[in-house]
Amino acid sequence: MAKFNLFKFLQEVRSETEKVTWPTRRETAITTAMVFVMVALAAAFFLVADQVMRFSVTCVLDLNACRIALQNNPILVLVIGAILGLVGFFVWSVNRGRGR
Repeated sequence: MAKFNLFKFLQEVRSETEKVTWPTRRETAITTAMVFVMVALAAAFFLVADQVMRFSVTCVLDLNACRIALQNNPILVLVIGAILGLVGFFVWSVNRGRGR
């Protein structure tokens, strides 16, 4: 079994870290900004998805609450229509690509 030499190990670690290409301050700032933007987009997506699922479950369990919600919130009607339109377009484009 080989004997462990701490001094040699630290020398090897130092020589390996010198080979690393470290990002510049600008690259780090850009990457950090990209992460924050993607987190914000993901949060917005999951907020909308959660609200759509909540509304769908409410409609399935209580049709009267669904009717009242649609009457009181015309933006909700537009969002649901847009989602259904996107789903329909996606299904149409997939079927068009298959030659159906």
